[in-house]
Amino acid sequence: MSGIRSLAHPHFSADLRAERPWVIAKQTLLVAVLILVPLVYTLVPPLEDYPNHLARMFALAQIPGNEWLSGYYETAWAPIPNLIMDLTVPTLASWLGIYTAGRVFIGLTMLLLLLGPMVLHRTLYGAWSAWPLVGGLFVYNGFLFVGLMNYLFGVGVAIFGLAAWVKLAERGPALRTLCSLAFCAILYVCHLSALGLYGLAIASFEAWRLAGQEPRRARQLLASALALGLPFLPFLYLLLHSPTWGLAHDNVWEAQGKLEAVTRFLSVYSDVVDIPFLILIGGAIAVAIRRGLVRFHRAGLIVAGVLTVAFLAMPRMAFGSWMADERLVVGIFFLTLGFISTDLRKLEGQNAFFAICLATIAFRVVDVSVNWASISQPLLELRNSIHAMAPGSRLLVAQADNLPDGAIDAALSHTPALAVIERSALVSRLFVVPGKQILHARADYRDNVDTEDGETPTISQVILAAHVAAADGDAHYWDRWPAFYDYLVVLGTDPDDSANPASDLLQVVHVGRNFTFYKVRKTS
Repeated sequence: MSGIRSLAHPHFSADLRAERPWVIAKQTLLVAVLILVPLVYTLVPPLEDYPNHLARMFALAQIPGNEWLSGYYETAWAPIPNLIMDLTVPTLASWLGIYTAGRVFIGLTMLLLLLGPMVLHRTLYGAWSAWPLVGGLFVYNGFLFVGLMNYLFGVGVAIFGLAAWVKLAERGPALRTLCSLAFCAILYVCHLSALGLYGLAIASFEAWRLAGQEPRRARQLLASALALGLPFLPFLYLLLHSPTWGLAHDNVWEAQGKLEAVTRFLSVYSDVVDIPFLILIGGAIAVAIRRGLVRFHRAGLIVAGVLTVAFLAMPRMAFGSWMADERLVVGIFFLTLGFISTDLRKLEGQNAFFAICLATIAFRVVDVSVNWASISQPLLELRNSIHAMAPGSRLLVAQADNLPDGAIDAALSHTPALAVIERSALVSRLFVVPGKQILHARADYRDNVDTEDGETPTISQVILAAHVAAADGDAHYWDRWPAFYDYLVVLGTDPDDSANPASDLLQVVHVGRNFTFYKVRKTS
């Protein structure tokens, strides 16, 4: 191969020039605006972990000047590979406010996922195409709803990194090394899994590129190997000396997570919507392949294959974090989407294709909007009930007894953390896990909050702890809670059954949809 243009598929180069850049720009703008619409009118997007992360961002921004939060929490800076929100959102919050700053970060994440495949496609084939805009159909996916914001942001950055590696394929190793070093630095800050995906993707592409070159000189192979490996070494050192490495033994491999990963990525909220959507997508893919409308770049086949093997081999829990394998699916999809191209000579009616794509995206966005509006109601009700707390109070989070799976909406489960934002409160379930977050509870309070990302206690466990002292070696952070905490919120309660489980200890403040808020009675 004599140049970067040799990377393009020979049958598609002329067809791609049939698409006008200014038309593609307008189409891209339209899709981008459409996918961002739900963020405009949703104060707190109901993504499972997001309210908790947003509260952490507020605490990081406020600790220097907030007497209550600075008394409860402290910042312990360390090279943790999971910090992109921590480095960006607190600064944005000083300009935009915390709720707007969080939504801006989510919006940037979506745009990276949407635009990354377009840039990669342009780099591979030498011309812009609207084809990768089909990724807009999957920007809203189950992993976004879980709230894996740092990772998803990192996936978007990794796609641009792969595009840069492809673009510089025929340039000198020094330039490629420096460029990759810059992307490795950003990706390490985003998420370790995103860095791993990037490394596997560029290594797979480089293997394909070198395999097609004759003769293969030892000097050239060595230069490519150094350009590939050297940028990762500083971050391997940082990982080995970070608190995260202390969690390296927390690994669990489970086969069932593999299938769940695919369904989580493809599904949104309702089977009534998801099943017809998937049938439509599957049918369109089958027709396109049968008619020869789409082709997969040979390098993309190698990249997709290597990433799939990594997905199958990955444990379900790695470094103490669940869904370590499942989350790779969204990365595999968006990293390989740009390798796919369409033969426009056989695709009658480009405008009709885009119109159908846009309508499908709009339908998915409407589905998300309707569900967000419904899910947000108890979330906002709980946020409003938090205003009854005195500033600087302490809030214990519990859940009702014998709850079936799914009884507590995912987003509601972390909504009590908003008390950090609204009332500068200490919250028992705020993410302050050493090795995972740089925000820690101060030494005086660590025994009274969850520092292990454990399970939420049930109301029976909480009430029992108030009357029975824990045995030695069996202590919980909610022990002695009546003396320590000022308020208690119980998630998953039935609004038609508002009986006070411990009237001598608790005073009802608000009975809401799927939660009950109490004030702790202090005994003299």
